[in-house]
Amino acid sequence: MKDKQSQIWGSHLKNQPDEQNVLFCAGRDVHELPMADELLLPYDIWTNRAHCIMLERQGLIPKASLAKILTGLSQLEKLVETGEFSLDPAKEDVHINVEAFVTEKQGADAGGRMHIGRSRNDQSACDMRLYLRSVGLNLFDSVKNLADSLLTQAAEHTESVMPGFTHYQPAMVTTWGHWLCAYVQGLCRDLERLSFSISQINRNPLGAAAAFGTSWPINRKLTTELLAFAKVDSNTLDCIVSRWENEAQLAHAGAMLMNHLSIVSQDLIFLSHPYSGLLQLDDNYVTGSSIMPQKKNPDFAEVIKSKASLAHGFLSSLLGIQKGSLSGYNRDTQVTKYLIMDLIRECEEAPVILRGVFESLSINTEKMKKQCETGFMNSVDIADHLARTLELPFRECYHLLSRAVKLSEPDTKITNSALKKTLAEFGHPTEIAEDLELFHDPRKLIDQRQHQGSPSPEQTSLQIVELSEQLKSLSAPLEDLQKQILKKHESCRNYAV
Repeated sequence: MKDKQSQIWGSHLKNQPDEQNVLFCAGRDVHELPMADELLLPYDIWTNRAHCIMLERQGLIPKASLAKILTGLSQLEKLVETGEFSLDPAKEDVHINVEAFVTEKQGADAGGRMHIGRSRNDQSACDMRLYLRSVGLNLFDSVKNLADSLLTQAAEHTESVMPGFTHYQPAMVTTWGHWLCAYVQGLCRDLERLSFSISQINRNPLGAAAAFGTSWPINRKLTTELLAFAKVDSNTLDCIVSRWENEAQLAHAGAMLMNHLSIVSQDLIFLSHPYSGLLQLDDNYVTGSSIMPQKKNPDFAEVIKSKASLAHGFLSSLLGIQKGSLSGYNRDTQVTKYLIMDLIRECEEAPVILRGVFESLSINTEKMKKQCETGFMNSVDIADHLARTLELPFRECYHLLSRAVKLSEPDTKITNSALKKTLAEFGHPTEIAEDLELFHDPRKLIDQRQHQGSPSPEQTSLQIVELSEQLKSLSAPLEDLQKQILKKHESCRNYAV
């Protein structure tokens, strides 16, 4: 007896659908969204620890009070980790919920001291920066892993010739390895944008209070160290006015990334279509139909394209919310939290899914090569050869090849007789047409393109080395940052009073 399936389709597939892919494609259809501040609970606990440790070190609260506060925060953290704590909507937000919990468990004398020298403004700004830094680093890792996987496949296909397209029409011969390197070069720019966004986010707003500072002698450098921020975001007013800006910065990087991934997705749809058959998607990453039992649909790719459009909308909203506002806190910016969280939620799994798709992809190299021998895709190369050999203007050779293409039809490649006839019509020696056979081998065509960045196997291999080094140099500082974050988080978590 066959295993019962959770979906109605898929019994014709060789492999069971990948569960993560099924959930990715289903999206919010069958999943409820968490409270926004629920996502901030771990970060608010860390913010509170750092702030209260600083207060005690500055002599602003007694050691006994700090001990009780840290105990209460640890009690809360355990409940959060086991899913046993829920935010009380009557307490308005995560900050008041956390303070109320510590007050209830450890007494008003301890809980009531937690808010010394700060406002919910800088507390919220700090929580959001910790959240944005975390999700930004996670997204960076996912994109980098995708890029590494693509380069591994590119190295295996430096000689796998295939058609290149413009306007969805056959254009020139390229290779699958060169195509994959193009993806990675774009992803490297995405990683640069993510890295830059993280560097701007990674600054400490805590201590800005409600935008205009506090009379308490707080130590902002200490909380910066405890929270693993790179530096203090100095001006207290700007710390609060810019509460939308970090969200928009990360959203811009995310939207640009999704644009790239949407192009990759459309390529996969086009190249894996049964009528082209150059690629074949693994059964793990296709979905089915409720009426047509034979269907194998690339839903993940269509979903990624739509999520790219969602990301554009979120970014546009983020850019508009604070526009023209008076300096200081305006509650308009509360909505920026929802927008960036929605963008991350919708887009963060896209590079993970695509990595799985590529690692299970079947490449029909023989069909790719065969398709290179049709569609007159060697026309430019022949025109270039004639221009060099006959020392003619390229434009004249372009027109000569256009005529040869016309005379060769309905054949799908330029014939020797058509080229000879065309050369004679243009008043050139016809014996050069004997070289034509050299241009019917697509592998020899790409070997002639030896400039930097070209699809020749040698140049593609050099690109793979260059891109691999770029990925390492982009990743190194963020790997160091992640280690620093873990170290400082544990330091606050295990702080001995």
